[in-house]
Amino acid sequence: MTAIENATSAVAATSAAPSPVLALDVGATRIKAAVIAADGSRLAERRHPTGRADGPEAVLARIADVAAAACGPEIVSAGIAVCGAVGPDGLVTAVNLGWDSVPAGDALSDRLGIPVTVLNDAHAGALGEGGFGAAQGMSDYLYVSLGTGIGAAIVKDGRVYSGDHGRAGELGHITVDKRGPQCACGSRGCLETFMSAAALEARWLAAHGTPLTARKIIDQVIEREPKASALWDEAIDALAEGLLTAMSLVDPAAIVLGGGLTGAGPRLIEPLTAAITARSRPFHAVAELRLASLGDWSGCAGAAVAARAEFTCASS
Repeated sequence: MTAIENATSAVAATSAAPSPVLALDVGATRIKAAVIAADGSRLAERRHPTGRADGPEAVLARIADVAAAACGPEIVSAGIAVCGAVGPDGLVTAVNLGWDSVPAGDALSDRLGIPVTVLNDAHAGALGEGGFGAAQGMSDYLYVSLGTGIGAAIVKDGRVYSGDHGRAGELGHITVDKRGPQCACGSRGCLETFMSAAALEARWLAAHGTPLTARKIIDQVIEREPKASALWDEAIDALAEGLLTAMSLVDPAAIVLGGGLTGAGPRLIEPLTAAITARSRPFHAVAELRLASLGDWSGCAGAAVAARAEFTCASS
């Protein structure tokens, strides 16, 4: 069985190994690390910049340094959620990190001296919310992470569906406007070029000539500042199109939204619900929208679930 299958076959596996595990969530902007107990609680946590401008090898070295600093003698296994595709062989391809078939798990395991499980960050977020958050008790849902980029995970019958090549759920790279901005993947008008932290920052700079962080843009959106709200409305429209496509293909009971941009709260859910309702057609079964209850720690929680399940399976 794969790491995803081990983890999703029974979330109860989190209670089988009482020792805490180390969990990392590696995004294009920051690295989150946490020591997580069997009940999902964070015993320690820290954040570091990813520093992707330094190059792919430097990013891997920084992840290893962060992991080593957080890994104490009580840690028996680790999980790492990454913003990229993880193949059945564990090799990671992440456009936003400059990685192409990188053996990140093996590199970290060699550094830490413990087993390391690697999985896609959206898959990890889905596991975290299913085990401890907004999707507890649900067997069919879609998890969408709105961060520096966009990731998604399909959960059917209680299992994350990763696809034959481990690349199911690339919602961020469906085309919502063929005339839209160039995407890092090489296409134009991907959803990620409208609704993501990187897209908001790039579009703000292009429109106004001065830089502004996504966090500050969201703050202005919450305050209903006109320029930020106009940018946000475009992003909401694009996300509505993307989610309607997902509903057509997956038919989830609910869509759980996680990642840093969910800090907009009602200013995300309310206009998005309205946009989806306005665009939906009779063949759409409109899914309930939920905010991830673990915030931007969903990925770490899910990485811990996967690491604990993999360790338990290997030890039995």
